[in-house]
Amino acid sequence: MRVEKCSGLILVAVVFAVLLMPCTSWAATVVKNCPPEPTSITISSGIEYAGSNCVLLTPGDIDSFVFSANAGDTYSIIVAFQGGENGTCMKLYDPNGNEIFPSSTNPNNCTGDGDLGVSQALTVTGSYKIILSMENNGSGGDYALSLERVNPIPPDAQELTLAKAVDASFAPANEQMTYTFNGSTTGTYQVSVNFAGGENGTCLYLYYPGSATPQPAPDQGCTGDGVLQFTFTPPKNGTYMLLLTGENDGPGGDYSVEVSCYLGTCQPPPPPTACADALSYNATTGTLTMNFTIATPIAVTWNAWLVSGNTIQSLWSVPEPIIDTKTAVTKTQSNVAKAGNVGVLSTFTTSAKGITCSSWVIVNTGQ
Repeated sequence: MRVEKCSGLILVAVVFAVLLMPCTSWAATVVKNCPPEPTSITISSGIEYAGSNCVLLTPGDIDSFVFSANAGDTYSIIVAFQGGENGTCMKLYDPNGNEIFPSSTNPNNCTGDGDLGVSQALTVTGSYKIILSMENNGSGGDYALSLERVNPIPPDAQELTLAKAVDASFAPANEQMTYTFNGSTTGTYQVSVNFAGGENGTCLYLYYPGSATPQPAPDQGCTGDGVLQFTFTPPKNGTYMLLLTGENDGPGGDYSVEVSCYLGTCQPPPPPTACADALSYNATTGTLTMNFTIATPIAVTWNAWLVSGNTIQSLWSVPEPIIDTKTAVTKTQSNVAKAGNVGVLSTFTTSAKGITCSSWVIVNTGQ
């Protein structure tokens, strides 16, 4: 294998293509009004449906939403009563049509005049369906539905800077917002959330790296109209996540969240960022093998292109969650013709920070 620098014109063209590619969003929860009579409406992590059309009109009215997930993911789903005569009941079905919520261990699936919160581990990759129906007989009921992936850390999570408060608000209160920060075993951290106005307080849940289960009290709780504050010492270096939700149903509430160094040395080693590639080519089978080493302290979109002669071919554009340690990933591309030098450009991107990592490698395929 021979590794060389890339042609300037080709690299300019590819980088231009990168800038035009859509990137993973880096923002708070997006609130959308339901379309009239929602039927299999797509919902994803960081999305909430709430508005004038999010209403069940009759006891036989059914609203349904679908989302794609991978085996091993855990999602938090909140359905909130927003007014009217009745609450809302929820059922969740896996890609094979099996009802996985409610269950024998978690049988309550209706809001009443409050909220219904579910943390559901998923075991099958594919499309999941949320079905909402009226809780009782009557003339209708308004609801709000929010979805957030809690493991792996979701792509819409916002990165916190130590000792820098972030102000935000929930509208409606069952929105879910996620924040991340890098924790070190050499420090003790103070987590603070304070009520800043509105109708409701804020509830906070702390997740350790790679965990789908929040830490128990006192490392979780709600503010009411005051302050929730606790300290903790990380058991390992890594990325920690805070999940914030409204304390009650209703029109929402304002809050401020902050993580500060309480004791010790809280600045961990810089989190790894890597997207290195080692290319090899099998002239007999025409297979290009890409041996990547990847790591990223934030969720990104991973893009890759194959450059051969004057052509640029997109190989993939996929969401990549936080990876706290450098990890080997092998990908192959078949039917790559002998065309002299060919190159692979790989990038990590986010809409807020642009390109966070890039790799460019060339291999000679022969003629």
